[in-house]
Amino acid sequence: MSSGNLNNREMFDFANRFAEACGTSEPARVQRLLNISYQAAKNYLNGRLPDPRVLITIAERTPYSIHWLLTGKGEKFSISERFEDTPALARQISQLIRQEVQAAVAEAVAPEAAAGTRTIVLRAGEVLSESIRTEVPDHLNKT
Repeated sequence: MSSGNLNNREMFDFANRFAEACGTSEPARVQRLLNISYQAAKNYLNGRLPDPRVLITIAERTPYSIHWLLTGKGEKFSISERFEDTPALARQISQLIRQEVQAAVAEAVAPEAAAGTRTIVLRAGEVLSESIRTEVPDHLNKT
């Protein structure tokens, strides 16, 4: 599959997924992460599909599913747990924190939408559960 077969929207969508999987949209950082040329990193961030060797490197260095990366469908993260892959776990935690901050901002704008505190349990490569707590823990209740 070459990028010539992708329309502009598909290229844009792939570029966004690629940047997410790499944890950055900066070509120099992608270059270092994947050990590829700066120009190749720019090309992939602009929507060109990587060759199989680069896809294998992404699979080895990130928790993201190659199927999801290429198609945007299916499970976002690969099923296998890789405890030794600390940088990928750090990127995933960073992404989760970003999502939680966005949710907190949304709740601040519309507080009636917030039913309680969310508790999230993490395991190496996936979010296992999320629940709503209606009570406020004592250490957070400063009234």
